[in-house]
Amino acid sequence: MNFYKVFTYFVFLNFCCAFAQDKGFILDSERKGISSATIFFADINLEVYSRDDGSFTIPKDIPANSLVEIKKSGYISQVIQFNTNKKFELILESLHIQLDEVEIIESTNQLGNTKLVSVEKKVLNDLSTTSLVENITQLSGVNWIGSGQGIQKIVVRGLSGMRVVTYLNGMRIENQQWANDHGIGFTELGLSEVELIKGSSALKYGGEAVGGLLYFKDAPFLESEKLSGFISTKFDNSHFSYGNKFGLKWSKNKFYFNLYGQYTIATDYRLPDNTYLYNSRFRNQGIKFSASYRSNKIQHIFRYQHNAEQLGIPAHVCDPTLGNIELTQILSDEISLSEDYDLSVIRPIQNVSNHLFIYESNYFINNNKFSLHIGHFINNLKEYEKVTFPAFDMDLISTQFRLNLRKKIKDYTINIGSQATRNSNKNYTVDYLIPDGLSSDIGLYSILDYEKNNLGFNAGARFDFKEIVCDSYNFQNTFSSLSSSLGMYYKYKDHVFRLTYSGAFRSPHLSELFSDGVHHGTNRYELGNESLDIEKGRQFDLKYQWSSQHFGIVLNPFLQFIQDYISIEPMDSIIQNNRVFNYTQFDQVKLSGFEMHLHYHPHFMHNLHLEQTYSFVETKNQDSNRALALTPSNKIKTKIRLDFNQNRLGFFKSISLYHTYSFEQKNVSQFELPSDEYNLVNIDIAFDFFKKIDFILGVANLFNEEYVPHLSRIKDVPGVPTGIPNPGRSFNINLRYTF
Repeated sequence: MNFYKVFTYFVFLNFCCAFAQDKGFILDSERKGISSATIFFADINLEVYSRDDGSFTIPKDIPANSLVEIKKSGYISQVIQFNTNKKFELILESLHIQLDEVEIIESTNQLGNTKLVSVEKKVLNDLSTTSLVENITQLSGVNWIGSGQGIQKIVVRGLSGMRVVTYLNGMRIENQQWANDHGIGFTELGLSEVELIKGSSALKYGGEAVGGLLYFKDAPFLESEKLSGFISTKFDNSHFSYGNKFGLKWSKNKFYFNLYGQYTIATDYRLPDNTYLYNSRFRNQGIKFSASYRSNKIQHIFRYQHNAEQLGIPAHVCDPTLGNIELTQILSDEISLSEDYDLSVIRPIQNVSNHLFIYESNYFINNNKFSLHIGHFINNLKEYEKVTFPAFDMDLISTQFRLNLRKKIKDYTINIGSQATRNSNKNYTVDYLIPDGLSSDIGLYSILDYEKNNLGFNAGARFDFKEIVCDSYNFQNTFSSLSSSLGMYYKYKDHVFRLTYSGAFRSPHLSELFSDGVHHGTNRYELGNESLDIEKGRQFDLKYQWSSQHFGIVLNPFLQFIQDYISIEPMDSIIQNNRVFNYTQFDQVKLSGFEMHLHYHPHFMHNLHLEQTYSFVETKNQDSNRALALTPSNKIKTKIRLDFNQNRLGFFKSISLYHTYSFEQKNVSQFELPSDEYNLVNIDIAFDFFKKIDFILGVANLFNEEYVPHLSRIKDVPGVPTGIPNPGRSFNINLRYTF
């Protein structure tokens, strides 16, 4: 009889333990359940959501000691290590002031610990009324170069192009980013957030990010056997653009699958005077999927993505006579929707096709995580000047391997790894801007993080060896250098301090070494320089943060020096009716600045948030004592948001008002034109008509301001001394159904 009692008790105890491990709870300070909290198992890229009572189901076979991030708007996020032998019950403290993406907080990141490394994050909302690039520029110190919504690229603290490296799900994206008329290469489809390092601290992902590194991440997999997803549509009348997207998520028996698709088309954009910039039209098409299977100790992920873009090149006339372009040649008084959506016959135009293949494998044992990443990226660019055949047709093929070991020893985290990359550039036309060439790069790195209580430090080093081969010029050269990073973090009561130092290098690109021809997208004849050497950058970055229940502030001064800075400079000569630009190198340039972020949340009105960012940057070529070309103007950005989540006002969910004041820019390089100040106001109104339907109505450039940003790609059009303005007032509608 006693045997049966003992056996029954043993079975019951094991059942309770098993049940306890299958269920967790997210509670507030009063031990009430928090609904819709996100529980993100970062090491396996998997998320679940809490129910109304705060409970959630823990997925099976979660690796022991893997990182878990718990977050909910209005609460302080936490990062913990998963313990299979401990009950999963977590209490989140209320948070009145949230300093958005710039604060020093606990979060899981691909680029490093935000407490120890200068990492900022931006959530990429599918319902954003702006483009992907414009959404990111809401961060302080971030600007964009482009012309309309079709061609846009990121500028970080005055640096862009080859100095700002872009990664997508661990793969470096090579999209001919050496030129300002080539965009970022993908859209916001299926993305959840982007991480940004300002400066050269990104040791794990390459030493060439002298200006910064952007790491875009897909939305995580979802633990749910029920098919879920969304369908969305968007319309913007500045370009008369419309776009449709869908997304699907499904999982079963440790198999996970995400699928996304997109189609967007736009006509020429409308200026404030109701004329239209001819050939600023574009079309984007994309499809992507991710599949994952995991067991107790290993996970496999496969990703595929295809993006096809057709981009008109505005403010360009074939074979122009220098300084003799009439404004009437590049503007039109009206558009025809039946004709202007047709991009098959307009010229000049870029046809871009990108294919991305990624395989990831993660193996977990004890406190160790072994990661293998293999990526293959195919970029094809065709640029048509005439109807029948392309002026340029080139393939850029990139293959990348990366191995990484992460080991945790008490309060220490060690990352050791290696990355190898091979890029191949191949031309299919007689004329070309850059010749066929190969570049091979291998790097070794080691990073140490220490964090305990309110103190932490970071130290890392990376050595890269790169070889560039170009048979057409009988050129073969090697470049090597050491990159390093140091960081310190300290918290005293509500005060947080972080100081980082980083050093990195960048080897010259094929375009800088061997360009010899007319670059039609920029209206200039470019000449390379085979004698260019590597750039070396050093940056000091200090961040201070303080916040109370109703006010928060972040102060962030920085100083950067770049030796042997590679620049393209105008010459006093003309070839084929285009001004000649030559690549050269400066001994040293200095970039310094200051960024500040304020957030005020009044006690008497809890649903009102006032945010303001200040971005000031100054560049100086110490050879000539002049500023660098394309230094962004200083800006003050203000956001006022009124939420109605708790106190409903009819169907209104929130109202957001954005104001940007851009200072005049008179600190320019030789032959560069200054730019005027301007004010820009946008407004978004979110409605909550139905439970599963999101609806946002927005107005961009509310007061129809006529302005030309200093970084506009069409600011210095020959014959148009005032430049071509950005779009005038526009209305946009976003609608999304979630199931």
